[in-house]
Amino acid sequence: MGRRIGYWLSLIASVGVLAYMSWNLFFSDHGYFVYRAESQQLQLLRDEVAKLEKQREQLSTEILRLRNDPDAMEELIHRELGYVYSDEFMIVVPKNRRPAGKK
Repeated sequence: MGRRIGYWLSLIASVGVLAYMSWNLFFSDHGYFVYRAESQQLQLLRDEVAKLEKQREQLSTEILRLRNDPDAMEELIHRELGYVYSDEFMIVVPKNRRPAGKK
């Protein structure tokens, strides 16, 4: 009879330990679900880093072009500052233009 009680106690303890370990495997602070969420966040950050590196490369190329090419500087002045020569005309069109006849 004593062996039978010991068997059942060890079986219940083993199942309890197994349940506890399984719970921790999935739901603890270092479990599977936290790992997946952090893995997805890491991938998003890697994508953002790649995008920023590409943007940095483009800006670096543009800086070199502006330093070495006077025509590029002139193009930038025209585009960004709205500079026009004395023989050119600038036409300003409002962005939120209503059709004629409507109020």
